[in-house]
Amino acid sequence: MTKKEAKPQPEAAKSTEEMILNYQLDKYCVVPLAALWAKELRRKEEHRHLTANEILDLALRDVLSGKVDWKSLKKALAASAAGNGGLLGSAAGEGEAKKPKE
Repeated sequence: MTKKEAKPQPEAAKSTEEMILNYQLDKYCVVPLAALWAKELRRKEEHRHLTANEILDLALRDVLSGKVDWKSLKKALAASAAGNGGLLGSAAGEGEAKKPKE
């Protein structure tokens, strides 16, 4: 009988803490990037059922794993702003509507 060759097992999922400790780039840039990505994730329908802690964990994991960077975040923000009529445009329009007419 010949032994079957063992298939390589997939790596166990790393904890968020381990990913933070092993992150090679500037760790202080991760915080604002993850915060903005968490806001973008919250807007997506498939993440509406998640708690705030789960969304933050998901956002951190995406940023630390390299799935999300500043360039891809800007594209996502631009796409969602275009779909919502522009986040800044709608906020500016509301502010002007509240001003009394002279």
